[in-house]
Amino acid sequence: MSPDREASGGTSNPATPGERLRLDAETAGAFLRKLGERLDYNINIMDREGVIIASRDPARVGTYHAAARHLLESGSREERISPGDHLPEGTKPGVNLPLEVRGEVLGVVGVTGDPQVVGDLAQAVKTSVESMIELESMREAVLNRRTRKSSLMAYLLYEEAVPESAVLALAGKLGYDPAIERAALLLRLPPGKGPEDALAQAKARGAHDAQDIASALPDGSLLVFRRLGTERVEAPEERVPGILAAYRGEVQAYCGAFSRAAGIPKVTCFAGSPQGDFSRYRGSYRQALWLASRFPVPPGDGPVLILDHLDDYFLARTPRIVLDDALASIAARAPAELRRTLAPTLKALEASGFNAKEAAARLGVHRNTLSARLARLSSFLGCDPRADAGALSLSRSMAAYLKLRGGTVQDAQEHL
Repeated sequence: MSPDREASGGTSNPATPGERLRLDAETAGAFLRKLGERLDYNINIMDREGVIIASRDPARVGTYHAAARHLLESGSREERISPGDHLPEGTKPGVNLPLEVRGEVLGVVGVTGDPQVVGDLAQAVKTSVESMIELESMREAVLNRRTRKSSLMAYLLYEEAVPESAVLALAGKLGYDPAIERAALLLRLPPGKGPEDALAQAKARGAHDAQDIASALPDGSLLVFRRLGTERVEAPEERVPGILAAYRGEVQAYCGAFSRAAGIPKVTCFAGSPQGDFSRYRGSYRQALWLASRFPVPPGDGPVLILDHLDDYFLARTPRIVLDDALASIAARAPAELRRTLAPTLKALEASGFNAKEAAARLGVHRNTLSARLARLSSFLGCDPRADAGALSLSRSMAAYLKLRGGTVQDAQEHL
């Protein structure tokens, strides 16, 4: 035996946790069968213990390869066995090389024959086997990530009693920081645009952050738990306005960037409330679903945000018996004209900052007509909703309730 040895470079870049590199016997065997269609030389692949796990000579599979074991123990970069050496039983001339991927030695590949003849071939086979291991590792990592991602989304959206520790552990393996605040964005894409393709384009162009948790839905929509960078404002009187403005701005910015990156003119977006706890993501998602059902044709060009429609959402989610107990009697007493005009009048007033001239213009009526409507409402309530918080709250609730009931007094009276 005449070994030519070179010191090994060590194991400086092992596989990352969760992406363990493996020298799989079945895959190695398939590789050699395919390679054997073009080569006449015998090739052996050995594991870390020196056992042959794949060979073009089936009789050698499962046997011990002393030279391979010697190569692994010595840390050499190559071992050549010449035909004239005094060879141990079962050892044949050839070249043995370590299989090293990402700095980790996984086994040995050997080519039988005169080292002067098969040396270059052995190097080529070594490179091919290492590439195969690397590709298989990457494929398994992708499959593992997809499986974990699917499990995490199932926990977040559908499972009611999953231990928090299990969710946090799974999120950690996927690299998601649980301390980051996110909001559910339900994205409806134009016909012909698949969610996976759109997401891949958004990722490639930097519109989708590594901390965004996304999943394609069966109906062709895309669900994204979008990372938010809302800054916390210390002053209590500024806290809510600051957060609300930041929330609107970030959702609008993401939807715009996503549309441009995915190459679509517009993405229809329904946004749930910001959440800082994985256990509440389900609620944000359900809010986005409710918005989508509430606004099949979204108002305006921008995203539809739950924080702009909380009154309607709370009323819609409140048990009907509770709403009837609170509002049926009052709604039944309202004059027909008031029931008909209440909702659009309030909407125009609030949209204009309670500026009567602007509100009348939004309604397309004369300012005197709006004044008459407000006088009718103030007379019914006994106070002006523009100056009384309780009157304004009751007016909003009654308008939403009448909308749920179809606005008919008969419907309201049935529940008295």
